[in-house]
Amino acid sequence: MEIPYTVKPRPDTGLYNGKLGIWLFLASEVMLFGALFSSYVLLRVGAEDGTWSMGLMNITVGAGNTMVLIASSMFVVLAWAELKQGNLAGYKKWKWATIACAVLFLVVKWSYEWPQKFKHYDVWLNDAKLLHEKFEKGYQETVSHAEGGDHANDHGDAATGDVQKFVEAFYTKRFFKETSDASQTAFKQEWANGTLAISGHINAYQEAQINVEVTGWNADAGASEADADRALVELGVSVEEAAEDLRKKGGLIKERIDYDWAKRAEYLLGQAGFKVTLSVAGYEKVEAHPWFWRTPRVNEDIGGNPRVRSIVLGLDHTHHHDEIEIETRHISRLSAYEPKHSTFFGIYYTITGLHAAHVFGGIIVMLYNMLPIGLSLWHKDRERFTNRIETFGLFWHFVDLVWIFLFPILYIL
Repeated sequence: MEIPYTVKPRPDTGLYNGKLGIWLFLASEVMLFGALFSSYVLLRVGAEDGTWSMGLMNITVGAGNTMVLIASSMFVVLAWAELKQGNLAGYKKWKWATIACAVLFLVVKWSYEWPQKFKHYDVWLNDAKLLHEKFEKGYQETVSHAEGGDHANDHGDAATGDVQKFVEAFYTKRFFKETSDASQTAFKQEWANGTLAISGHINAYQEAQINVEVTGWNADAGASEADADRALVELGVSVEEAAEDLRKKGGLIKERIDYDWAKRAEYLLGQAGFKVTLSVAGYEKVEAHPWFWRTPRVNEDIGGNPRVRSIVLGLDHTHHHDEIEIETRHISRLSAYEPKHSTFFGIYYTITGLHAAHVFGGIIVMLYNMLPIGLSLWHKDRERFTNRIETFGLFWHFVDLVWIFLFPILYIL
């Protein structure tokens, strides 16, 4: 049975089936993205000064990706035009160019832009006086070397008021909607209350070295003596007699080990019926840029001590990424630029993630149409294959159009 109107237009709509179907699909997509765009706008205009994270996007990267997608839209039209002229080789050339642009877009998004945010942090402190001290220490050199040296005192150091003005200059653009009197008043209130966040990258941290000790064994826990001794041997107790002695009297299993090994040992020993005690033996400096840290990690209690004693934060808006050290006991909240960070990032990752999924789906469809299984239709029915590429082109233009709206509202406004 032959399906009608796969090439010729329908008499009622003037469109062949594929084009009618893609327009109906795009109508549903407009409703989907329209709801998300509307949510973003309503949440932003309803946010109070100082509660909406903004100015955190890399405009250069966003603009570059915009140009890449615009170029891909042009290439997909050229690929379709080559098919209309019966030139399969020309189609392949421009189709590969479209795929390359789509892949480049996702590589920039998923391997560069998003990972940069997952390693970027805001830190809120629980003491206003300490917050001011950290700001003054961290930004003093940058302010004192500002153009013309207007911010330096007789000793070459920046005055406290000048540091505050310097911080206000970029915070009113980042957290406040505009540099108006209302925004400046809101900033000063948050400065006084100590509710501003210090922003930067974690360059190093002091992490606990942990002792693992067993203080007893419960014979009624469901594990046999053999199971208990086997768990001890698995954790490095090499002599069975020593394992038996530890089961009966308790004692130190491992000392000054890292957190992951200690928690694994705690779990295995707990499953074997042991009562386990973890204690901090000291701290070791780790030079790394961790991903996805949150407050519970740095404030996690291990025998009355924090898992992380302090962090070294490389500050934003300084000439040489000047660093400050913050003890974790002073941190009320720490968050990477992830969806949980704020309403802005929650909806940012929702919209851009959904858009990226559409780009990825488009790549799969394009690759299918480049493989022999997809190209076989060209050799059977050239006009139908050309129409298939045209309908995909409509989808791809929609994907690009969504990004053209996303770029200004997320990166510029």
